[in-house]
Amino acid sequence: MHSLIVGVNTAMFDGIDADIAFRTIKEAGFHYVELAYNQGYVGNITREMFSDSHAARITSLLEKYQLNSHTLGSTMDLGAPDAVEQFRWRIEFASNIGATYLAVCIGRRADRDRIVSNLRELAPVAQAHGCVICIENGGDPNYNLFSVADDGFALLEAIDHPAVAFNIDAGNIVSLCPEVDAIAETIKMIPAARHCHIKDVLRKEEGYFFPAIGAGELDYPPLLRELALNNVPCSLEIPLRMHRQRDTYPLRQAQPVDPAQSLQVLIESRETIEGWLGRKLIC
Repeated sequence: MHSLIVGVNTAMFDGIDADIAFRTIKEAGFHYVELAYNQGYVGNITREMFSDSHAARITSLLEKYQLNSHTLGSTMDLGAPDAVEQFRWRIEFASNIGATYLAVCIGRRADRDRIVSNLRELAPVAQAHGCVICIENGGDPNYNLFSVADDGFALLEAIDHPAVAFNIDAGNIVSLCPEVDAIAETIKMIPAARHCHIKDVLRKEEGYFFPAIGAGELDYPPLLRELALNNVPCSLEIPLRMHRQRDTYPLRQAQPVDPAQSLQVLIESRETIEGWLGRKLIC
C-alpha cells in the first residue's frame, strides 16, 4: 500500500520562536518540518537566517523534538539582481539542516529570461548539495511566471536540469487563476513534482483565507491519492497569520497566531486527511 508523507510548513507559526513551533508540530502528531522562509509572506528574511549558526540551532531543535526537515520554503524573486547569491544561501542552509527540497515561487512573467538563466546557474549548485529546486506555481501577480501546468512544463524544458522540479500548490491556483479547476490542474503537474503543499482556501468578501484542511473549498482526496501513488511528499501549508486580499496580494496580521490555535488546526487537518485516505499518515 502506498503511503503519504506529510509534514508541516511553519508559516502558521510566523513570529513564534522555532522551539515552540517544533514542540507544537510534534504534539500534533507530525515528524517532518518545512521551515517557511518565504519573502513577502512571513516576517523579515535576513542573511542571518541562513547562517551556519542558525542552521546549528535548527538542527539542535530538530534533534530535541525528534523531527526531520525534508523541505525549505524559499520563495523569493529569482529575477532580482542578487538572486543567485541569495538563493545560494538558501541551498547551503537547506543542506545544513538536512532538507532536500527548496520550494520556491520564482517571480514575474516579465523577468522570465533572467529567472531561467539564474535557475540554470543555480541547478548545478543544488545538485552538488544533494538538493532539488522545486519551482512552485504562484498565488499572486508577483509570482505569476508559473501559474498553471503549461507554464511550469515550459520552464522545466527551458532549464533542462534534473535538480529542478515542481512544488505544486492547488491553493495558489484558486487565487491567481480562479477560472481553473485547481485540483485537476495540480494533478496534471504530478509527473514532474517532487513536493506538494496541501493548502485549503476559503473565499470571502475580504479575500482568500486559509483554514484547516477540509474546511475550505478544495476537494483534496483525488489529489492525495495521486500523491501517494507517486510517492510525492507534502507539507501542510496553513498560513493562519496571513490572508490574500481581494487583489490576491498577501496581508499579514499585526500579531502572531496563538500556538494553541495552530495545534488545534493541525490536529483537525491530520484527522481529516486520515479520514479521507482511510489510514494513518506518515507524518
